[in-house]
Amino acid sequence: MRKIFKVGDKIEIVRIDRRTWEEKDVQYISKIADIKDEYFYIFTPIKEGVYVTFYIDEILRLYKISSDGVWMFDGVIEERFKEPEYMIKVKQISDVRKIQRRMFFRLPINLDIFVKLLNFGQIPRENTPEQAANDFSEGKIVKALTKDISGGGVCFITQEEFEIGDLILTKIPIEQEELILKAQILRKERVQHPTYRFMYGCKFVEARQNEIDKIVRFIFAQQQKMRQKGLL
Repeated sequence: MRKIFKVGDKIEIVRIDRRTWEEKDVQYISKIADIKDEYFYIFTPIKEGVYVTFYIDEILRLYKISSDGVWMFDGVIEERFKEPEYMIKVKQISDVRKIQRRMFFRLPINLDIFVKLLNFGQIPRENTPEQAANDFSEGKIVKALTKDISGGGVCFITQEEFEIGDLILTKIPIEQEELILKAQILRKERVQHPTYRFMYGCKFVEARQNEIDKIVRFIFAQQQKMRQKGLL
């Protein structure tokens, strides 16, 4: 395969949770300073005027957005440097792979949504909008607030406690309608919030293509508004 990641490339860095191997929510922008075999020397990102603190043995996921798609690989931090510049030495521990651009961008946005836990005997066998609406009409339904959303999943906070691996139904307002989407919880964290106690990272399961397209169109529309306001 041709060399994808090169010296001078602008990249995005995401921390990885070792327990679940899932991404944490914060993304950092940086640049590749040097490459030696499987080792990448990366300028330490700066956030709010301060160098971001990374740790030895921490797992990172590195993304590069190019004209032909989004590329990524996982790495582990082996060294940190302050001279001649602040940098981290990252050893590549996975193959470089390509992902769909639309699944990559996570739009930070607060949307009021509803969530329902699916017990094993309640898992929908059909995936029609009518069946989804019926499945959401019964059982305990809780309020939640999104932190971000992408074509592949959603992050939200709520008062209700779920467990990693749980299947849920989410009702999300998109394009003047409410999409009812099944999702699986991949990440769980306690949060300090006046109303909600937990934050969950979820991936959509068995979503229809037209449902994903609606989310992607919504994200693009919100991005355009943010650009017009100078926020992107």
